[in-house]
Amino acid sequence: MIFRSAGVSLALATALPGGEFNSPPLEAVSSWIGNSYGGARKWIQQDIAALTVMGDGTVFTNVEWDEAGGNAGEYRDGELIRYAMHTHGWGNNGGTVVAANSRYLYLGMQVGNEGGGLKDPESWPPKGKQWFGISRRPRADITRDAPFAGGKGGEGDTLKDSFLVVAEVSDDLKGALRGICADETRLFIADPYSSTLKVYDAETMQPIAEWPTGETGPLAMDQKLHLWMLVRATDAKPAHMLRIDTTSGSQSRIEGFPNDLRPIAFCFDSKGRLLVADDVSQQIRIHEEKEGRLIEIGSFGKPGGILAEKPGAFGNQKLNQVSAIGCDAKDNLYVAHDAQSGGGGTVLESYQLADATLNWRLFGLTFVDMADLDGNSAYTKEERFSMDFSKGTGKEATYSAYTINRTKYPQDPRLHIWSAGAWMRRIEDKPLLFVNDMNAEHLQVYRFAPETDGEIAIPSGFFAKKRIEPKDTWPAFQPGKGAWIWRDQDGNGAFDPAEFDKGDGQDLPAAQGWWVDHSGGIWLATEQSGLRYFPCQGLDPRGNPKWDFASMIRFPHPAEFKEVKRIRYDVTTDALYLGGTTAEDTNQHWKPMGPALARYDGWLNGEHQLTWKTILPYAKGSSGHESCEPMSFDVAGDFIFVAYTGASKQEGVKTGRVEIFRTRDGSAVGHLEPGSEIGEVGLQDIRETITAQRRENGEYMVMIEDDYKSKVVMYRIKELK
Repeated sequence: MIFRSAGVSLALATALPGGEFNSPPLEAVSSWIGNSYGGARKWIQQDIAALTVMGDGTVFTNVEWDEAGGNAGEYRDGELIRYAMHTHGWGNNGGTVVAANSRYLYLGMQVGNEGGGLKDPESWPPKGKQWFGISRRPRADITRDAPFAGGKGGEGDTLKDSFLVVAEVSDDLKGALRGICADETRLFIADPYSSTLKVYDAETMQPIAEWPTGETGPLAMDQKLHLWMLVRATDAKPAHMLRIDTTSGSQSRIEGFPNDLRPIAFCFDSKGRLLVADDVSQQIRIHEEKEGRLIEIGSFGKPGGILAEKPGAFGNQKLNQVSAIGCDAKDNLYVAHDAQSGGGGTVLESYQLADATLNWRLFGLTFVDMADLDGNSAYTKEERFSMDFSKGTGKEATYSAYTINRTKYPQDPRLHIWSAGAWMRRIEDKPLLFVNDMNAEHLQVYRFAPETDGEIAIPSGFFAKKRIEPKDTWPAFQPGKGAWIWRDQDGNGAFDPAEFDKGDGQDLPAAQGWWVDHSGGIWLATEQSGLRYFPCQGLDPRGNPKWDFASMIRFPHPAEFKEVKRIRYDVTTDALYLGGTTAEDTNQHWKPMGPALARYDGWLNGEHQLTWKTILPYAKGSSGHESCEPMSFDVAGDFIFVAYTGASKQEGVKTGRVEIFRTRDGSAVGHLEPGSEIGEVGLQDIRETITAQRRENGEYMVMIEDDYKSKVVMYRIKELK
C-alpha cells in the first residue's frame, strides 16, 4: 500500500457561482433502449409472472410489481392495448395468476394496509393482516370496476366493490395464490393457504364449492372442460398433473413427465395437447395423455434455450427461463420469458406453433439498470444491444445477447447479489464488463471468451469493501472479515479458496464512489477517509485484469469537501473530478451525491492542483420523491454531464434532467430533458446513474436510468461548445 500527500495548490483555483437552474435547453435527440415503447403513452411491463390467452389471441398478463403500475396488461397482435391499473399503491400489489372469460378479467392481487395506515374495513384488511384475492374487471375496459355483492374496495385507488377476498393471513406471511382459471359460469382458485381448490360463481362471485387438493399450482382447462393443475417438482417428489372433475371435484393423478423435465407453466393447444414449459431444457415440451399417463410427442424451442448454439446470443426459439405460456384458437403460442438476475426483464413473444414462425415480440428489459457503449454495442448488467445509429428514435438498439450462463458459471455474482448498471472498458484491447449495484457496495468484473463462451460475460474479478453477508452461502471461501479482492486465477469462473487478496483484514471506510478509468485503474472515493486507487497491472494468462492491495495508493480526504461521493479520473489529461458535499451545501435526499463539484489537475503526477470548484444547481429543501439535485456525473470529451434525481415544479425542472458543464472551467453549457416520446422518467435510483461518451463522429451519447418505465434513456447531441 502506498500513501501519497494530497496537498492541493490553490493558486489557479476558480470558485464559481452556482445553485440556480438557469442554463439554456439544448437541442438533442431523446431516445431509449431496452423497451419496445418510449414510455410517454405506452411501456412494456418490467416482468410477467402469469398470462392467459383468449381464443382470438388477446393476452392478459399479471405480475406482483411494476414500478409504473403496469402490473396487469392487455395485449393483442403485438401491441399493448392498455394496463388495468389500480394494482399498485394504496395497499395494492399485483399477483402471479390471471384468468378471463367473455365478460370479465380476473386478476390475482395482494392487498395490504401500509402498516396499518389504511383503515377502511371495506377496502383494506385490519392491521397485521393482508388479503390475497381477485380483482374483477369488465373485459370491455379492464381499467374499470366490475362490482358484486360483498366485494371490497372503494377508498383511495381501489375499485369499488370489485375485490374478492380469498384468504386473509398474517402480513408477515409470504406467498401468493397459486392458480386461477375461469369458464363462463365458474371461477376456480388454487389457494395455498387452505390447500384447497375454491370454486366461485363467475357472475355473483359467491362460493360454490371447496375441494381439498393437498398441493396447489397453476390451473388451466382443456378442450373437454376438465380442469388441470400442475404440481411442480420438489426435492422429494417428481412433478405431476392433477385432472379435476369440475362438477364433483374428484381428482386423477396424471404422471409420466420425463425425469429430466422440471415444469414451470403449462397450457393446452386446440388439439388438446399439453404444452409444458421446462426449466431444464428451456423448451416447451408437448405431451398427449393416454390411459392416465403423459406421453411426450414433441417440443418447441431450441434445446438449451438462450445457451443453445452460440451461448447467450438472442434469437428465435431461444427461450430464457419461461414464466408463462398460452395458446389461442389458431394455435399461436404466446411465451413470457427472461432470466433477469435482478431488477426485472420481459420478453413477450408469439409464434405459430406448427412451424415456429415468429408472429411478434415485445421487450421490457431494463429495470434498475444502466448502459455503457463499446463501439456499436451497448451493455447493461446482463444484456448486450447492437446499436445502429442510422435508425430512428427508439429503433437504434437491437437486443442481441444475454450475458449470464447460470449453468456453467453458477457463482456469477449477478446471480447472488442485486446488480445495477455497467461500464465497458478495454484493457490490452480486450473488452471487459464492470458491473456495479444500486448503492455502490461492490464492483464486479467480467471478461469475454467468444471462442468458448459466445456472448457470455465470465466472472473475472470482484472488489468487496467488507465481508458479504448474502442470503445464501456465496461466496463460500471469502475471508472471515475485512475488504477483499478476488481474481479468477484458474479461469473457471468460481470463487476458489486461494484466489482472494485479503489486504490488511479491515473493512474499507464508508464509500459510495467506484470508478474504472480507461486504463483499467479502479478508484474508490470514501466519504470522509480519502481516495483509494488500484492501478491495473495488465492481464494474466487467463485474460483477467490484475489489481491488488499491495499496489493500492491512498490519498487523503480533500479539504474542499465535507463528503466525497462520486469520482471520475481522465487518463488523457491527468484530471480528477470529485462530487460531494460541503458544510453549507449538502445532499437533500440520502442517496444523491451532493451539489459540490471540483476539478483537480496533475493528480497522479503529484501536483493535485484545484483548478475550479462549483456548487451545482439544486432544489434546497427537496427530499424523497420530490428530490431535485445531482445524483451522479460523467465526463466525456470537454464536458461534464450531471444527472438529476427528479423534478421540481418550482424550479421548472422535468424528470430526466441532465445539466452539462465545461471541463476547462466548470461553466454551464445547457441542459437536456426528455422529449414527448419519453415523458416522465423515474427518480434516479442507482448511485452511478449516468454514462457519457463522445463518438468518433463527434456526437455525444448520454444515457441515464429510467426504472419507472423499464428502459434506459439515451440523449444524442451533435454539437456542444
